[in-house]
Parts: sequence; C-alpha cells; structure tokens
Amino acid sequence: MGIYTEKREQLIEKIEELEKHIERDTAKKKTLEDKLREVSHLAMAEEFNCKPRELDEIISSEHQLLEKLRTSGLSNEELLEMVGINSAQNSNVNNDEIKFYDEPDNDDD
Repeated sequence: MGIYTEKREQLIEKIEELEKHIERDTAKKKTLEDKLREVSHLAMAEEFNCKPRELDEIISSEHQLLEKLRTSGLSNEELLEMVGINSAQNSNVNNDEIKFYDEPDNDDD
C-alpha cells in the first residue's frame, strides 16, 4: 500500500469514529433536553403551587386572557403597566420581548 492510501484509511477510520461519537452525543443531548423539559415543567408547577397536570391549563387560561386584552387594543406597554411595571422599568423592556408560544421568532431584526 502507498503512503497516501494508508493515510486515507486512517482518516476514514477517524471520521467514522467521530460520526459514532456524534450520534451517541446527539442521543445523550436529546435525553438530557427531555429531562430538562420535564424538570422545568415540575419547577413551574412548584412555583405556581399546583399539580403538574394543572399547569398547562393555568398557562393556557392566562394566555387566553392576555390575548383578549391585546385584542381589546391594549399595547404591551399598557399591559406591563397594568401588572405594576412603571415607565422607568418599562424603558428596559422591549415590546418585542413579550412573546407568546404561537408567535414565530423573528431573529432577522
């Protein structure tokens, strides 16, 4: 075998090994992300002092209420003022930072 053929085989082996690591690490990452999602859900339920099953209903109800307030013509700034964030505090909050779950992120700005 030539020197370049041997070198090529070594590189192919290294690439294959790295691909195996990537697959393994990707699976581990997905597992950890799933656990994080579950623990985050439990932490929110704990914070709201409710059962985890009730949390989705609470979030959905609050989201619907907020949507109704926005539909009635209230701006994000007015909504923030309603919950006790005054104008001085509000200047640090960008209206674009108030997002809903069904709104797409526009990172093109």
